[in-house]
Amino acid sequence: MNIKRYKQARVFVALFVGAIVSFAVSLDSYLLAVIGVLTGMLFLGLVRSRAKIIVDEREKTIREKAAQLTYAIFAPTIGIGAFLLLIPSLSGLSVFSKGEFVYLESLGMIFAYLSLFLISIYAISYYFLNRKYGGGGDEE
Repeated sequence: MNIKRYKQARVFVALFVGAIVSFAVSLDSYLLAVIGVLTGMLFLGLVRSRAKIIVDEREKTIREKAAQLTYAIFAPTIGIGAFLLLIPSLSGLSVFSKGEFVYLESLGMIFAYLSLFLISIYAISYYFLNRKYGGGGDEE
């Protein structure tokens, strides 16, 4: 299987999964939606394993730069969002003390935990990849 056929299969699976998810949501059957998405992911994984997709150094470099840029944008954004959502609940503003927007504090906590989780994963993966590729920390 070549790249053209793989891209066609990917588009077909995306359309099929989108149709199943929209049908499942209209029926309020969220289990069907989750199963449809997981089945699509499994099918794409099997198709990709059969496809001979060659990745060159240019594409690897682009992926690395895109991952760095994504982290550099997403981590501060989610951290600032968590901060902004948690500040009003701590100051006791009247809107938040009445309980009308209680979910905002919960959302702020979720954002805070997600940002800490993201930073932890980055730190751990950096530590192991640094050791794997020769950065022992001996240089000064």
